[in-house]
Formats: sequence, structure tokens, C-alpha cells
Amino acid sequence: MDGTGAATISLNKTRIALRSLTLAPASTIEVESCEFPLGTDPERRPLHKYLDEIDALIVLFDDVGLAYIDGQVFRDESMLDGGASFLRYLHPEQALANATSEKGDFSAAQREFDRTSTFGVVVNEVGAADTILICDDLGDEWADFIGIRQDGALTHISFYHAKHGPLGLGASSFHVAVGQAIKNLGNMSFPEERIENKVQGWGATYNAPGQATQISRVIRSNAPDLLDALRNARTAPDSIRRATIVTSSISRHAIETAFASIQNGQQPAPSFVQLYWLLQSFFSACAEVGAVGAIVCQP
Repeated sequence: MDGTGAATISLNKTRIALRSLTLAPASTIEVESCEFPLGTDPERRPLHKYLDEIDALIVLFDDVGLAYIDGQVFRDESMLDGGASFLRYLHPEQALANATSEKGDFSAAQREFDRTSTFGVVVNEVGAADTILICDDLGDEWADFIGIRQDGALTHISFYHAKHGPLGLGASSFHVAVGQAIKNLGNMSFPEERIENKVQGWGATYNAPGQATQISRVIRSNAPDLLDALRNARTAPDSIRRATIVTSSISRHAIETAFASIQNGQQPAPSFVQLYWLLQSFFSACAEVGAVGAIVCQP
């Protein structure tokens, strides 16, 4: 950064308010309801007011153990003790080191996702143990993939959100994935009023933007009736629901190194602190609904 002001905030008794965004194009963007034709929403407001209303502001402090997120102040000392409690959510997958895209290329005769895409890594590696694996990407999606498997009496339900991006330690590539994952936590219980329509939609092949394919949306299934299988998973007395972000954009080793540097007294980059708190908010949101958050990343 060159020191140019990007925003102004104010400190109130109970919250931090976002008063303005001064850098273009954010300073000129307005938010409207999609219920109205463009430009006619009588309650349209500047972007900074909308972000303030929904408490979308993250404020970082010189003390890396503090952060202001979702309208609340949080303290977490694990960044200073080597990050052990954070790292347990990160699972390395070697195949992601070879990923070159999110979904890969498509052709009319194609029957599988490219192995060098993060979608292919989910199918062939991350979700390989799931006896039911469904591609739910595009349209009214709950996740890029939904996986179900039985382990004795225990039912595993996994929502996979697959992303690709340049390797780094910043938060920018995670905002969409985290938002998508949190938004769909409620759908991990397979709402009865919605699952029948979902199953009908999974009967079609996967049509990528601008290219139809022969890829089946039901990648794998050992169930005679998929609708019954989802209903059984929904009511299973013992189940684990896991929201998993599968990404090629971070490395567990790089994050371990960053934590070690902090423990040795070095000040972390603001982008890494933002990444840490963004993912902590994701893990916390999962825990609040009885789910487990996880990140599958490069080693």
C-alpha cells in the first residue's frame, strides 16, 4: 500500500462503524435489491452503508490476538503459540500441488472432470471414500460436491467447496468460498421440502458454461434410491457433517512457517492475519450448527 486512505471508521460504544469507502471503484458502487429493475430500488444505498448494516467489516489490531469480526471483538492467542489449534483444521493433499484450474476444460464427449482441476481432486482424492458423491455445481447449488458414506453406524455428510488460485497467504481467494460454505450450512441437514427437487436435478449431465458434457452429476452411488439415501442420512442418529473447502491456493507448510515466525517474535503480514481470522470465523460458524469446518490444501 502507498499510504492512500481506503476507508474511514468510527468507534462507537458497542461497535465499530464503517463510515466511507474512498478508493474507486468501491466509492461509487451502490447496492440494490434484485426485486426491482436496475436503478429503481428506492432504498438503494452506497456499498459502505450496506457493508456496515450486515457487519461485514473486519478490523485488525497491532495485537494479533485481537480482531473485530461480525460486529464483535474476539481474542485468540493461538496465533502466538504456534497455531496448533488452527492447523488441526488443515489437511494436506498432494494432488492439489498439480492443480491448474478449478473445473478444467470441457468437451461434448467428456465423462470425467480433469484430474488437474480442483473438481477432479475432489472426485479422485478428497471424496474418494464417499460411496455417494454428487456434483451440485451451478444453479441452486448447496456445494460443488456433496458426499455421503457410512462408517459402521456413523454417517458422514460432506459439502465440498472447490477453489483454485495462486499459491499465497492472503485472504482474498477465500472470501467467496467461505461465504458459500457458511450460507449453505443449513442445507447440510437436507431440508425435506427441498431434497426431492435436488435429486431430480441430479439426474441430468453436467453442463459447463457454454459447453454440455457427458459427465454425470451423480459421480458415484451405491444406493438403489438416491432420495431415500438422502432421507436416511438426514435422520441418521449418529452423523458427522463436514463443510470442506478444497483449495490449491494455500499450503499447510507455508502456514506452519508463518506461525513459527510469529512465535519467534516476527510481526505477521496483515494479509495473513486477515486470512487467519476469516478462516476462524468459518470454523466457528460451522461449530455453531454442529458441523465441522475443514480446509484441504497443498502440503
